Amino acid sequence: MSRSTAARISKRLRARLQPRPLNTTITGGVAWLRLERPQAGNRITAELAQALCDAAAEIELDDSVVAVVVAAAGSDFCLGVEGSGDWQTRVDWVKAIGNLTRPVIAAIQGDAFAEGFELALACDLRLVSDRTRFAMPQLSMGHLPTHGGTQRLPRIVGRMRALDLLLTGRTIEAAEAAAMGLAARVVAAKDFDRTLDALVSELRTKGPIALRFAKEAVLKGSDLPLDQGIRLEEDLYVLLQTTRDRDEGVHAFLEKRKPVFHGN
Repeated sequence: MSRSTAARISKRLRARLQPRPLNTTITGGVAWLRLERPQAGNRITAELAQALCDAAAEIELDDSVVAVVVAAAGSDFCLGVEGSGDWQTRVDWVKAIGNLTRPVIAAIQGDAFAEGFELALACDLRLVSDRTRFAMPQLSMGHLPTHGGTQRLPRIVGRMRALDLLLTGRTIEAAEAAAMGLAARVVAAKDFDRTLDALVSELRTKGPIALRFAKEAVLKGSDLPLDQGIRLEEDLYVLLQTTRDRDEGVHAFLEKRKPVFHGN
């Protein structure tokens, strides 16, 4: 065997032994996306970015998925990106997560900085540990956020608070994040997993179509005049009445039992 052939085989073997940067599982109707680069602060690489995009595309095609959880291994949620290159303009993992039609929970333990903060903003509910911190320091490095940070942040916390965080790049603790409306809930680190499981279990009890329609009504309606937003809500309500899940909800109520929804 030549040295070049041996080197190629060795390279392939090393690649196979490398841990995957994203662990994706679907359990009980919930898709779990776990960043698996704890030794690097779960910084996003081109491979991890593509894995998030691929996972999001697969979730959209899976009718069994009711909700999505974005979590991370180790002590940090995500500290930004690793390396440089034009892959960031070609592979928008934040947009892929933000475009999911299912409710998305960001399970944030530890720091969410820069692009990690932008990833958290793309999620619908942010469950935050009391040791979590947030920061958007891109301006101090001479560039702007490029994954929706300047647009999603003011829509969540308001223009003045967003400018404060963006222009100064300062780091905020979990309590301040909650006061701003960045966090849906802040829980003690020791109670985090139990609280997350309870939240996920609660979403599982809801009708899958109703969950998607509620998300659509809020997100799309927020950018519409009030009368048009109400019209969108009415249209989605009428559509929901035509589903089997709606019939199941009515029958379950009349029969005094828990509904069994199938997402159709």
